[in-house]
Amino acid sequence: MQIPDIDKLIQSVVENLPAKAGPFGDELQNYLQQALSSSLKKMDLVTRHEFDIQTSVLQRTRAKVDEMEKIIKELEAKILNN
Repeated sequence: MQIPDIDKLIQSVVENLPAKAGPFGDELQNYLQQALSSSLKKMDLVTRHEFDIQTSVLQRTRAKVDEMEKIIKELEAKILNN
């Protein structure tokens, strides 16, 4: 998945490089842009919105598991008392 902020980050880094490094300035800039872009895109990044959604799903799942554990303990207690 392409995250738009990655492109903004890459552009910001490239724009904040020191003034042209002699005859290799453009080449260095292109290399850094490609290397940074490649490295960031290999990472398993998600947007904050996606992260928040997954956190919410996990919290609901945890609550359901806790409730199920409670029910199982109650059923086990009933079985042992009979």
